[in-house]
Amino acid sequence: MKEAFRPKQMLIFLLVFSTLIRALIAGLFELGNDEVYYWTYAVYPDLSHFDHPPMIGWLIRIFTFNLQFQQEFFLRLASVIGGSLNTWIIYLVGKKLKDELTGWYAALLYTASIYGFVITGIFILPDTPQTFFWLLALLLMLEVLPGPDSTSRSQNKMLRISILLGLGLLSKYTTVFLWLGMILFVLSNNRNWLKKWSFYTAHLVMAGFFSIVIIWNVMNQFISFAYQGGRTGIAGSAFNTDTFLTEIAGEILYNNPVNFILLILALIAVFKTRSLHGNPKIKILLYSGLPLIIVFLLLSLFRGTLPHWSGPGYMTLIPITALWIREMQTGQAKAFPWSIKIALAVLTLVIGLSIFQVATGFIQLWPSDKKEGRMGKRDYSLEIYGWKQLGDRFKALSDASEKAGEIQAGSPIVSYRWFPAANLEYYVARPSNRDVMAFGNLEAIHKYAWINRLHGGFHLNSDAWYITSSRDFKDPKLLIGIYYSTVLAPDTITITRMGKPAYYFYVYRLKNLQAKPANPLLIN
Repeated sequence: MKEAFRPKQMLIFLLVFSTLIRALIAGLFELGNDEVYYWTYAVYPDLSHFDHPPMIGWLIRIFTFNLQFQQEFFLRLASVIGGSLNTWIIYLVGKKLKDELTGWYAALLYTASIYGFVITGIFILPDTPQTFFWLLALLLMLEVLPGPDSTSRSQNKMLRISILLGLGLLSKYTTVFLWLGMILFVLSNNRNWLKKWSFYTAHLVMAGFFSIVIIWNVMNQFISFAYQGGRTGIAGSAFNTDTFLTEIAGEILYNNPVNFILLILALIAVFKTRSLHGNPKIKILLYSGLPLIIVFLLLSLFRGTLPHWSGPGYMTLIPITALWIREMQTGQAKAFPWSIKIALAVLTLVIGLSIFQVATGFIQLWPSDKKEGRMGKRDYSLEIYGWKQLGDRFKALSDASEKAGEIQAGSPIVSYRWFPAANLEYYVARPSNRDVMAFGNLEAIHKYAWINRLHGGFHLNSDAWYITSSRDFKDPKLLIGIYYSTVLAPDTITITRMGKPAYYFYVYRLKNLQAKPANPLLIN
């Protein structure tokens, strides 16, 4: 069949265009709660961290030139570049399934995915390095696992797979599902690998990379493993249809509703067609993608989960969807099948509306929240809006207050949770050259338990600033004020959008610390 266009040339245009769009968005908007928290991984590096392995912090260090450039664009630069690399790799994966046209369709579907284009292509999250190492390892698995295992070249590639899996595990724990996919395929389709030294050496190499995380956990009473195990444990949890429906809805949205429907149709076709589900390369994709999706769907029947957790699973199945669309092409192959056009249109609509909402707040999501005490509470677009305004206003306020002797000069900002603590540190404390400390247990403050220690802990008779918002108001007199002799009445900072109040920050002065909070790292 003679193709009317050249997929590789079209792919280059897609990569350039999508990179420019994502780079523009990355530089325009403030960091989200998770993003600004992972920035602290770079500022306070360690072998591992309470929530996740250390790779995301290392990546931020690299792309900010060792924190020389800490603007939002540079913090997100790894994701912008990584998103383009992922698109290229998934093209190669699709090409291995059939031809260049299949790879082109896979690249388009990946671009249409909100998980691929936005969550891992703009936002800076542990998924950014994980998806890159995952896709590279998957590409090598398609080359190595189905073929003969006796060549030195294939055994060397097995070692490369182990390195990529190790780096993936240093990015996010769920990379273990890609390793599981490899094991399932070897056990069911190519057991000769079990006789090869390279297979076991590869596992030692992978374990060697992950030993960094294990060492940190040994030094910290396996606290990260315990935390993540608690997030996914179902012991004592009741059956909950609400969390399941929320998870399903989130997965449909994150992966693009059109992509989701196409994937379901593709999977039905695969399991109905013997030549497809018997294809070893398709088996590798199914074994690597489906278990992750199924596990988190089952977990969501009993407890709350987050839809991006299963993102790599859906990403892995995109080439199968592309192959199904390719097989349905008859006559002159189309560069943009109607189904993919609709998927791209949905992505464009979602991104366009989101940008417009963040910038203008034109949709009044919850008019009942307009009362000052809860202004903006349920407008989630405000998560990445207003922090810069707060930083500018707070610097002037704190300079004047400290100069007037109303509070000790250089007093830290204290908070009650890992966010907004990280937001306050990036947008407020950093410009005014002060520390951020956090009160609370590990579930509440996460890495700030270690950051507190790095700052020397709390000091008796010291003062502090406390900042809370109408979106997430916490009264310091009930939460933190019990440790201080005096809590002064707050100043109110109004965050405006399009010249109108969007929400409020309340800035309190806490005077004279009388008792130190318990150290959560010393509590079993």
